[in-house]
Amino acid sequence: MAEKKARTAEKSAGQSQQKHLCKTCGSDAKVTLFTGFGRKGFFLVCEKQCGYVGRLR
Repeated sequence: MAEKKARTAEKSAGQSQQKHLCKTCGSDAKVTLFTGFGRKGFFLVCEKQCGYVGRLR
């Protein structure tokens, strides 16, 4: 029963649960907030360490 609830919750979440893909290797990328020195803001970072970092907003 819990699996069915999780599946419907995932569908209704909309863009907040949207999967992001790395543009170089095609694997999953996660949204990361950089603060402090250097880069600041939201960026997409590849989980496979291929070096892809893309500006989100």
